[in-house]
Amino acid sequence: MSKFLAVDSLPSWFPLHHFDEPKLNYSTGVELVQWQKPSLWAFVAMTAFNPIFWNTVARNEFRNKTITKIVRSPLLGCYLLAISIFSLSGFRDHLYLGAVKDQPALAVLAHPGFKVLAAILFAAGQTFVISSMWALGVTGTYLGDYFGILMTHRVTSFPFNVLSDPMYVGSALSHLGTALWFQSPVGLALAAWVWIVYSIALKYEGPFTDKIYSGQHKKSDSPTPTTGTSSAPPATPSRRSGRIAAKSSHSDLDSDADVKPTTTPGRGPRKSGLAREAGVATPKRMTRSRSKGRVGSEDE
Repeated sequence: MSKFLAVDSLPSWFPLHHFDEPKLNYSTGVELVQWQKPSLWAFVAMTAFNPIFWNTVARNEFRNKTITKIVRSPLLGCYLLAISIFSLSGFRDHLYLGAVKDQPALAVLAHPGFKVLAAILFAAGQTFVISSMWALGVTGTYLGDYFGILMTHRVTSFPFNVLSDPMYVGSALSHLGTALWFQSPVGLALAAWVWIVYSIALKYEGPFTDKIYSGQHKKSDSPTPTTGTSSAPPATPSRRSGRIAAKSSHSDLDSDADVKPTTTPGRGPRKSGLAREAGVATPKRMTRSRSKGRVGSEDE
């Protein structure tokens, strides 16, 4: 008589198959989680710690340049932070494997279909993670903008043309695929925990990164105030006198401000105004040209 009560003929993925065989650590659903396992809580804590660590260090670097002052190079400082983040992430993944293996497995997840799904999810997740790092580079991936190493343009190639945060999504998918591969219901919950932590981190990282680049754009803009955005050339006497006043501040153009019209009063001032505009752009016109450029870049 079979000790498995005649269920040996059932498929291996059926929930009742080998439910009482200790070495497979299968569970019938009564004890799906072994809360007393230290590996479970170690992973939960490490997953929460990682984004807190790198955001705290990066923001301190942005405000105080602590690492840059120590190593005397923002690039070297970014590389050191990259090594730290990569090492902590690797240790977290090690804890995840330990937590998954320490918890009961669910026999139904041994179905070949789940194995195929697990492989697809893991491959997709790793593709998103690796391609993101390739597209951004080391400094783009590991918070180089907090060190003042800004990217010159927004990356729109794969995988950023598919997902806005492919690295975080890819990491969550990799954890999900691993949980399915090891038939771990607890692993599925832990993969969801990874995504929750990343979602919270994005609510702080995204706006702060936007603030960094917004501040950089303001620095690149001219401090000269502008009062209008019209592109039509100024022709009224008040605007013309304003241009003369602006030019008079340049010592090498003082003599041009005293030039008298030599033709009829109706055409002479307009002609000299165009000549002055062709020679030196006024602050108002320069501001209008930058505004056009910025609107164009945002529209893209």
